[in-house]
Amino acid sequence: MGKNKFLNNVAKVTLSTLLSASAVTMLSANAGFAPVTDADIANDAKTVEDVVTYGLGQKGQRYSSLDQINKKTIKDLVPVWNFSFGGEKQRGQEAQPLVKDGVMYVTASYSRMYAIDIATGEEIWQYDARLPGAILPCCDVINRGPALYQNLVIFGTLDAKLVALDRKTGKVKWKKKIANYKDGYSYTAAPLIVKGLLITGNSGGEFGVVGQLDARNPLTGEIVWTRPMVEGHMGTLNGKDNGITGQTNATWPGDLWKHGGAAPWNGVTYDPDADLIYVPTGNPAPWNSHDRPGDNLYSASRVAINPDTGKIVWHFQTTPNDGWDYDGISEFVAFEYKDKNGKMIKAGATADKNGFFYVLDRVTGKYIRSTNFV
Repeated sequence: MGKNKFLNNVAKVTLSTLLSASAVTMLSANAGFAPVTDADIANDAKTVEDVVTYGLGQKGQRYSSLDQINKKTIKDLVPVWNFSFGGEKQRGQEAQPLVKDGVMYVTASYSRMYAIDIATGEEIWQYDARLPGAILPCCDVINRGPALYQNLVIFGTLDAKLVALDRKTGKVKWKKKIANYKDGYSYTAAPLIVKGLLITGNSGGEFGVVGQLDARNPLTGEIVWTRPMVEGHMGTLNGKDNGITGQTNATWPGDLWKHGGAAPWNGVTYDPDADLIYVPTGNPAPWNSHDRPGDNLYSASRVAINPDTGKIVWHFQTTPNDGWDYDGISEFVAFEYKDKNGKMIKAGATADKNGFFYVLDRVTGKYIRSTNFV
C-alpha cells in the first residue's frame, strides 16, 4: 500500500481481475441500477457477479465460489487499476467494498463514501460527512463499510449518525442520529440488512457509553426495536417498552450498569436457519475491573437476538469481568459440520482476543469446544 495509492485488502478493488473481459464490460456502471432485494442479500454468498453484504453473505463466511483464481492461476493476478482516497484524510482503511451493477461502494476514513466504476476505477461520486471537531473515536477514524438496500447505500459516521444515500447520485435520502457523540458515542461498523431491517450497533465503550443494537426501517431510518447490551437497561419494540436486558444488578454492582460499555462496535452476522442475529460485544467500563466485581453481562460476549422482537435468546461470555480489553467482538461465523457420529451440527465459531477459538451450537448457544491459538 503506497503513500498516495490504495489497494484494498488483497486486491479487493481489482474485482475485474477475477472476471473475463466480457464480464467486466457487463459490469460497467452504465448498465443501469437494479434494486438490491432481500433475496439478493440472502443469496449473496452464492452469486459471483456482485457483493451486496459485508462478509459476502449474512453468515460472514467470506467464501466465494469464483473459480478463475486457484493455485495455478494466482501467480498471474495483477492490479488493473488503483484508487487513492488521498490527502490528509488518508488514514487507516478497514472497509470491505460492496459491488452492484458495475459500481463499487466503499467507505474511507473520516466518514467518507465513494462510488467507483468497477471497470475503469473512475470516481462516480463522493460523499463527505460534515463531522464536528469534538468527535471521540476511540481507535482511529476508520469505517468498515456500507450496506446496500433497494436503491440506497447506507453507512455510519464517526459522530454516531446513519446516512442513507441514493446509489446512483450520492444524494442524501435520510439521516438519523444513533446517539449523542458528545457523550462518547461513535460508529465504525458495517450495517447488516436482516429480514428487511437495518441492524446497527454503536461504539465508545472506552468512554462509558451503553452498548446497544438497533433495528431500523432501512427506507426511512425509523427505529423498529432497540436492545441494550448491558443488564438493567430497557429495550423497545415499535416505540414501547420491551423488557429490560438481563436482571438489574445481577452481574453489576451498584450503579455501574448505567455506564457499562459492551458496545457492539464490530458489526453482526445472521443465520436464516436459526433465525438469529449474532452480536459480538466489547469491553466493559470502567477499565478497572476491581471497581466492578461480577461477570458484567453482556460485555465480552456473543449474544443471539431474535430479529423480529429484539429479545435475547442466548448468550455466551468469553471473558467475564474483562480487565484486559479482550472484548468479545470477533465475528460469530455460522457453519455446519458432522460430528464423530455423522450428525450434522449447526455451529458457529469465533476467534477471541483472549486467545481461544470457540465453537458453539448456534441454535442454543451451548458450548462445544475451544482451542487456544496463541
